[in-house]
Amino acid sequence: MKTQRSFVVILISALIMGFLMISVSLSQEKHGPLSQIIIYKGETAGTGTGITTFKLTVGEEITVTAKGVDSEGNEVPIWPTWKADKELSIHVVEGRSKTAIVKALKEGAPLYFYAVYITDEGKKVTGEVMGEVKAKK
Repeated sequence: MKTQRSFVVILISALIMGFLMISVSLSQEKHGPLSQIIIYKGETAGTGTGITTFKLTVGEEITVTAKGVDSEGNEVPIWPTWKADKELSIHVVEGRSKTAIVKALKEGAPLYFYAVYITDEGKKVTGEVMGEVKAKK
């Protein structure tokens, strides 16, 4: 009797683990290694080439979002670090490191902000946007 119960418990546990493993493998997206970070204007990453330049006036802000893709164009989940020139302020939208707000502090050109992500293999991938900030009129 004890042996049968143990066998049933082991069998049920194995079935549950099997279902969990199948559901995890089905829910994971299939993609290759990160090859590019594309930066989009706004809070939602879209399709296409993204932005490569910007123009702001002092005090103006833009919201940007980073999207990682592999060499086939498939989305790769990333949580980048954002960096900017000293003429720009950049901060991450709370709880969502894919999205940041860039604010123009003083005029200058060319200026850059970028998203950096280090892959599990140690490869550094960067998405960069260049632009200019003009004084208020």
